[in-house]
Amino acid sequence: MRRILIHTCCAHCLGQTLAGLAAEPEAYEPVVFWGNPNIHPLIEWRRRLKAVKMLVERADVPFLADETYGLVDFCRAVHEHEAVPERCTRCYALRLNRAAEVAREAECAAFTSTLVTSRHQDHALIRAAGDAAAQATGIPFLYRDWREAEADANLVKMLYRQQYCGCIFSEYDRFKDTKTHLWPPAAPRPSD
Repeated sequence: MRRILIHTCCAHCLGQTLAGLAAEPEAYEPVVFWGNPNIHPLIEWRRRLKAVKMLVERADVPFLADETYGLVDFCRAVHEHEAVPERCTRCYALRLNRAAEVAREAECAAFTSTLVTSRHQDHALIRAAGDAAAQATGIPFLYRDWREAEADANLVKMLYRQQYCGCIFSEYDRFKDTKTHLWPPAAPRPSD
């Protein structure tokens, strides 16, 4: 069976990717790879890595990881390109280039990413970054739209689920309009 490296950014998306991959006509043996210099702050990065490790144990699949917290690398990659879609383009390239290199080193036949399960990510940019990384390394990028794939509930049960893409900019975008943790609390609205 041919091996495929799955670049992984969170456990729930990994569960979806494994489900999508299981439905593929060509059988692949998954190898999970964690390499995410974009995820911030550090505690968020640790929560996601822990959940991925727990899922990998449950699924009994091989696991490779770059456990270097990548704040500086990410900031350098997106400096002066902080707005969407430029930031995302650079972030996808940073992560998928590294995933393609690891896939080549691990002698995988192809690579993919859990990014392809997200309704919030730009699939055209993901595909372009994956194809560019494939061309640079000679390792094919398997793009599939697995947004509708459903993770095995036993694999993702009780695992941490993130509330934003991962980077500090997306955290700001996600929470900037909330009133949570403000003091004094917002006054209650008068009844109509």
